[in-house]
Amino acid sequence: MNARGHHTAESQDAYSLVAGATCLDFLNTVGGLRGGQTKEYVRTYTDLVRWSWQAGLLQTDLVDRLLHDSAACSDEADAVLARAVVLREALYRLFTRLLDGVPPAPADLAIFNTELAPALAHLTLAHSPHEGFVWRWSDTEHALDGVLWPIARSAAELLLSPSVHALRQCAGETCGWLFLDTTKNHSRRWCEMRACGNRAKVRRHRARRHPGELASGKTPRSR
Repeated sequence: MNARGHHTAESQDAYSLVAGATCLDFLNTVGGLRGGQTKEYVRTYTDLVRWSWQAGLLQTDLVDRLLHDSAACSDEADAVLARAVVLREALYRLFTRLLDGVPPAPADLAIFNTELAPALAHLTLAHSPHEGFVWRWSDTEHALDGVLWPIARSAAELLLSPSVHALRQCAGETCGWLFLDTTKNHSRRWCEMRACGNRAKVRRHRARRHPGELASGKTPRSR
């Protein structure tokens, strides 16, 4: 388990997908609060592909092909990873500013649109007897940056959807994860009850039993 209480990137089920939207799950590939002590969970292009596979964005055969191509074109793969991080942090700032009622910074919106344009250019309408009309990605076989397309599309769809009003940020003191609160009474406070929620319960319990300890600054160790 990693410092947030989630599995490490080496395990089969490496990432917690608890946000309710693909783009938000991707924003949550950083542990901790931005601007403070953080932990990066997407450190390589391979991590990025593994996250995309776990999120249901890639089929296994495409995963194998991308990993093969990225090994042969490591510079290009590193460039895609850098773009992914820039996009992730621009979207994180955009969504947190939205929570604060602040318009997006033009620079962040420009970064987003720079990645959204090629994503939409590869989105095509297809038809199958079983599914009817569906959206499909084209030219994904050897496009190392194809892993960014569904993330950009998800962010655009969320921003244009009424669901964006359900956007919340975890109330954990050292957590900055975002999620959609889809509970009936809109009472969800934590990214995961088993992680940040349980830590908050422990903290409240300690505060009741040892109020002087917390007042003196001896707080429970987090993460």
